[in-house]
Amino acid sequence: MIEVEAGQRRDDCVAMMCAEVYGHDAGLAPLITYAAAVGALLPNLAARVVALAEGDRLRSVAMLVLEEQGKGLALALLATPRPLRGRGHGRELVERLAASAAMRVTVDEPRREAFFATFGFTRWFDDPAAKGRRVGVNARSQAGSLDQLDSLVEIDEAAIIRTFKNDPVRFDRYKHDFVDGLARFPDYC
Repeated sequence: MIEVEAGQRRDDCVAMMCAEVYGHDAGLAPLITYAAAVGALLPNLAARVVALAEGDRLRSVAMLVLEEQGKGLALALLATPRPLRGRGHGRELVERLAASAAMRVTVDEPRREAFFATFGFTRWFDDPAAKGRRVGVNARSQAGSLDQLDSLVEIDEAAIIRTFKNDPVRFDRYKHDFVDGLARFPDYC
């Protein structure tokens, strides 16, 4: 497991994760998350990109967002490149991460809750902010309820949308970087 250092490779990893998590036809959602990550969270050290790697080749990638107090982190994005799926790379990455830090995950499907339960995310809390969404914590987390979790460093998505509307040059730059990152990512696999 490695941390993907700041630079084009890291940003390309974020582009791939956003595209895979949201889908390639998800409208602006992947681009907004990409802009939040590479424009604010990562430069301000509020997030990290880590990967399961074999030599220089990335097998599965995750973005972790830190809690404001720095006691734990949230698995914000996780993706395994399509040609490498079904080989256990994503499972191995989550397993290693869960064994090393107090973590939380947020899911909106029982299938995903069951997936993360296999890695020790055994305490689950209903999120009152969204029907059907649940937050799970692993054994390393001391939280016994949702209220005991520290806030995560967050970005105002509405502000990003306003910026995109008011600054078409910035929008085009993020869009271009996102698309180019997706095109380059296979070089890292």
